[in-house]
Amino acid sequence: MGHYSRRKFVAAGGAFVSAGVVGFQTDAYTKARIASVLSPLPGIRATGKPLTAHQRVESKNVEYLPEIDEVRLVTARNADGPVEFATRSFKWWAEFEAGSIATRTVHQNIPVRFGTDDDISSALGSEDDQPYVTVSPAGPTRTRKELVTKLPNHVTVTVVFAGKEYTTDIPVMVGKREEVALL
Repeated sequence: MGHYSRRKFVAAGGAFVSAGVVGFQTDAYTKARIASVLSPLPGIRATGKPLTAHQRVESKNVEYLPEIDEVRLVTARNADGPVEFATRSFKWWAEFEAGSIATRTVHQNIPVRFGTDDDISSALGSEDDQPYVTVSPAGPTRTRKELVTKLPNHVTVTVVFAGKEYTTDIPVMVGKREEVALL
């Protein structure tokens, strides 16, 4: 077992012990912080009410190939049109498309949950081909704890493309405040 693996193992054991000792006496934020030790995704998982999104996708850059359940993606164009392509499984493509939809959905929902989107940044992240929405406090008026408790735990996204439907849950992770370096 490598040094990093031992550290993760010890941290996971500590998290389990902490969760058992603290039990039901902790708030949702503390439980989410303990669970983040075991998560392969960076940040703390949000604990708010989940959102749903359903979107029909149309693109001139993607073609569904039903006989092999893959999509063909345009990777390069010239003045005459597409010149290079790549193929990926439909599931792989739909998972990342769902991640983009989830990111837009969370971003559009931030003013509803916070009254404004000032001092909150959001983006699509990925870890081992698992897309997730990452949200971080971007200024002094928002705390990480506030984001964890108010943002949705996940977004259930249904992607419809070329008559094929794919549904998945995209987690929402809250990162640390990004420090801005003055030049």
